[in-house]
Amino acid sequence: MREQRVSELCEPALRHLGIRRGVREAQLRAAFAVVVGPQLSALCETVSLERGILCIATAHGALAQQLQLDSPALIAALNARVGAATVRRLRFVPRG
Repeated sequence: MREQRVSELCEPALRHLGIRRGVREAQLRAAFAVVVGPQLSALCETVSLERGILCIATAHGALAQQLQLDSPALIAALNARVGAATVRRLRFVPRG
């Protein structure tokens, strides 16, 4: 019998229960706060994940522009934290 990672066992169960997406979004919210740090996480937050596009609400346009410039590093760090190539692109919206 081959050894399996816990994530390999959990994914099918989460999918069967219909909560995989919600769990992934919660993982990304936590990962995002760590990746951007406490000062920036106070000014922005993840909103949703749709087809690999992580939507992030920001307090102002200048922050969105800076995060967009840093998006390749942010995407790599987020995917490393959640253990999969979940995020392919970032999209920024005004916090409202």
